[in-house]
Amino acid sequence: MRMAEMMMQQDSMEDLLKTAMEERKKQLYRHQLPKERKLKNMLLALTKAELDDIRYNLNLQGVSQLKKAELVDCLIPEIVSFSRHWFPTVIEEEQGCFRHLVEKGGMTLEFRDDDVRLDYLKAIGLISCGMTGDKLAWYMPEEILAEYKKLDSGAYHTVVDTNTEAVRLATGLLFYYGVLDFDTLYAKVMALLEAGQREDFSFQDFVGVILNASCWKEVIVALPHGAKYCTLYNEAPIETEQIKSDLDYKELPYDAVYEAGEDGYILATQEYKDLAQFLMRKCGKEVLEAADIVGSAAIMQLNGEPKKSVLEYILTASGAKDEDADILLTLFGAYATTLPLWGRKGHSLREAGEEYLTAEAAKPYRREKKKVGRNDPCPCGSGKKYKNCCLPKDEADGAQGTIVIPKHE
Repeated sequence: MRMAEMMMQQDSMEDLLKTAMEERKKQLYRHQLPKERKLKNMLLALTKAELDDIRYNLNLQGVSQLKKAELVDCLIPEIVSFSRHWFPTVIEEEQGCFRHLVEKGGMTLEFRDDDVRLDYLKAIGLISCGMTGDKLAWYMPEEILAEYKKLDSGAYHTVVDTNTEAVRLATGLLFYYGVLDFDTLYAKVMALLEAGQREDFSFQDFVGVILNASCWKEVIVALPHGAKYCTLYNEAPIETEQIKSDLDYKELPYDAVYEAGEDGYILATQEYKDLAQFLMRKCGKEVLEAADIVGSAAIMQLNGEPKKSVLEYILTASGAKDEDADILLTLFGAYATTLPLWGRKGHSLREAGEEYLTAEAAKPYRREKKKVGRNDPCPCGSGKKYKNCCLPKDEADGAQGTIVIPKHE
């Protein structure tokens, strides 16, 4: 995909997200907090479409044709029952929300209205919101609050801690492998947990925790048969490549997996640092800009996009001068060889003794150079006329008109 097309798509997506957020806030602020925070009052304040979402998320069958009041009556016992099974799957961040609500008597003014994670809890009937005065209040219905309090104990906190660690380890594994089926993911996470944590942590429990976490955290995406890392576009070709590969999954120590499970994790190898620093020093990029460019190029490579597209992207996004392009791509090539490739089950090109850029592979990468007149200012920025500066050298090199990037002999 061309850089211009990518930027247009990004702008269009940003506009859609902005519009969606504005509409979301209108919906949040549309009604008042009920006088009694009962589950029935909460549900009656919702639209039929919102009730249908809850019904769908709870997998409640055979009630889609009911009128609103009848659907509310059906949902009340289902939500209470669902909460008993769902609370044991929570991770630390979710537990923090619930404990805060308990401390505030079931209702708070302190949750942000742009925290879209709350929409997930709202869509399974565990919390809702309403206006009190000119403030937006989030609350947990009394029946659900009572169910949570029954569980809230030292033993429950231990379960939540184990869930949280398991999700972080699963995320770290997916960072390196891209996609795994639930059986493989479960086995690898269990191998990293301590013996005491593995007790009573069944496969079914684990799948429930991962499904819950995928709805709360953006970094992990649940699939019908497993889970994938959030930056993997299409898992099918990666899974096919893994199946065809004779490699075993790369052995990863606990510390490496745990670190990679952090949200927004970057594998900051020396090659990564060299490339990012070059973008800042020679291309004038800020720290976050440089990180974004390197990260985007890495995502393109890991998803198997054509090498030409990846190299065109990093040249265009960096705004590198022609004289810097060769070293820029050399640095990117070095970085690319260190990346854990999803199709190779976490193994890098370097581990196989391969290079990302070779002399043969580099031949198609050409960037057109604007023709400079003999009496025009020299493009090197010296202030001299082209004929009195770089023209003799360019003519000698045969470089007038086209720069070949790069030649790694």
